[in-house]
Amino acid sequence: MSDGMLVVCGQRAFCKNLCDLIASSIAIHPIVATSGAEARRKTSMHEMEAVLLAGKLPDENTLDLALELSQSGVAGVMIVIDRGTLFEAHEVLDGSGVTILANPLTKDALIQAIRLVMKVAEGGGTLDRAKLMLVQQKGWTEPQAHRYIQKLSMDKRLPRELAAQLVIKALEREQQAKEES
Repeated sequence: MSDGMLVVCGQRAFCKNLCDLIASSIAIHPIVATSGAEARRKTSMHEMEAVLLAGKLPDENTLDLALELSQSGVAGVMIVIDRGTLFEAHEVLDGSGVTILANPLTKDALIQAIRLVMKVAEGGGTLDRAKLMLVQQKGWTEPQAHRYIQKLSMDKRLPRELAAQLVIKALEREQQAKEES
């Protein structure tokens, strides 16, 4: 059984605003960590459905922490990155399963991403998994990914679940080709 969500953020005021937004929109009260060490400790003690890293941390680079958490089996790791460091984030986190969210980010986009990651972590269907992979690997929004799968389904005259399976297979092949080169 999972213990919910962890928000990792070094700035207390920003962290409080983020937690209030999540609590009011998703009706869960996130656990908070204000450093990388505290985040590691809490993820080792509790099984989280999602981990959101936002802002700078006092003790380490958030990219390194996101990668480490993802590699250690923590599901649903998301990181909010400034657009200026987006290229570096993709270089470091590509293929790790970490969802990269570019800042500035609307409240709605953040909540959609959190809901999608949590739904997949709970064992969401093929459609949600395909959308999450498009968000992670292509940098699309959830509505863009949904429209893409829906259009593919209509164009190929396939059920949406089957179109989602095709998207997953194509993205897995693309990821494998990147890793081999």
